[in-house]
Amino acid sequence: MKTSIFSQMSQPYTLYEYWKSLDKSEQLNYLFDQYEAGMYAQDTLNLDLSQYFKDIAADLEHAESETQAYEFEDDVDADRVDVMIDDTNILIESNSLKAVRFVTYKFIESGYILQRDKPVEKMFRKDKVTKYLRVFKIINQAPDICTN
Repeated sequence: MKTSIFSQMSQPYTLYEYWKSLDKSEQLNYLFDQYEAGMYAQDTLNLDLSQYFKDIAADLEHAESETQAYEFEDDVDADRVDVMIDDTNILIESNSLKAVRFVTYKFIESGYILQRDKPVEKMFRKDKVTKYLRVFKIINQAPDICTN
């Protein structure tokens, strides 16, 4: 007698209770999904990923040899401001506190609602190359603020 994949599958009691709570059509779809997952699980039992990880390690070694080291100038202009923005944060750094404040106020005038994120600032302090570093969390963005 031939054994089917269903005889080799075992489900915990919680999944069985979940299956019982489904509608008839959803139970059938769930059964098909489990069958498909079981079929792929049998194919991947003897999967050898060692060559894959060796290729990744070789690519990383090759990429490290191609990277360039950037040298920072010691006498950077005091009015220079570096700004990095992503979806949730704004990082502003400069050697001038006045320049940092000016850029921050420009973001606020543009409608950004910001909150200073001091724990993240502490994380970046060890790698900073300028005197002042500020990290702000973007809470929301509203229409421009008119100062008139």
